[in-house]
Amino acid sequence: MTRRLASLILCGGVAVLGSACATKSFVEKQVSATESKLTQQMTATETNLTLQETKLRETADRAGESRQAIDVADQRLNGLDLRVGELGARASGAETRADLAREATRDAEARLSQRLASRNRHRLLDTKFVYFDSGQTEIRSQDVDELENVAKALTADPNAILELQGFADSRGSDRYNRELARERVEAVMRYLVQRHGIELRQLRAIAIGKVALGAGEKESPEALARARRVDIRLLAPWSSWEDAQSQIRPAATEPTMTVIPAPRGPATISALPVQAEPTQPPQAARIDAPAGRRLPEFLKTITPKDLGGEE
Repeated sequence: MTRRLASLILCGGVAVLGSACATKSFVEKQVSATESKLTQQMTATETNLTLQETKLRETADRAGESRQAIDVADQRLNGLDLRVGELGARASGAETRADLAREATRDAEARLSQRLASRNRHRLLDTKFVYFDSGQTEIRSQDVDELENVAKALTADPNAILELQGFADSRGSDRYNRELARERVEAVMRYLVQRHGIELRQLRAIAIGKVALGAGEKESPEALARARRVDIRLLAPWSSWEDAQSQIRPAATEPTMTVIPAPRGPATISALPVQAEPTQPPQAARIDAPAGRRLPEFLKTITPKDLGGEE
């Protein structure tokens, strides 16, 4: 009995030990398999993490490059903004200069139009008087200085012209006084042409004839002396006068109106003030037929066209 029990216990222990050994080996196999799986998963996970880390680094590098490119683009844009601002300022300055140029052009066109419109208008610069003895046509010695001053003015300005108006007193016939007034005008013209070389184109002459006495005026020696004269009117083109004034003073002032007084006696009157409004171009000289034997040979060769008149 005891032996059987001992045998049974021994066999049972052996069986238990055998089953225990079998269980341990199974467990070890399972653990090894699990460890292998875990190792593979960890390796795969580490590989994935490495790949992701590499991708993240590449993404970060690309982001850095993109940021640098953006910074460079911002700098370029800032430079372009500055250039655009400079170009805008230059364009504004150019537009301002263009406006000024257009304004200057319009002003120049207006001045040119005014000059063209006023090319035949003249301004009275001075009026002088040369007096003659009764029935005479010779220039008196006391009137030479007046003619010298007139000749200097004509020589200084080739565009200036001289308007000569001849008069006689109320005695005698109209024809005689007209011829006498014409010869007095011709005497003045001859003096200017022969003594100073004044061109005929600068001379405009007309013989008015006798001067009628005013209302209530008596035929006194003084009144007759005032009538025996040649009025000398010095005229200059309006544009030439404006040019001369612009050179004298930058801003032209308002011209004043001055009334030219009538001659009071045989003494000459000189350096009269300038009148304000421009005068129309003087009428061309109309020289009548030769005045008989008293007409010089020099004037016989002068035609009305030479004196600025019509044929």
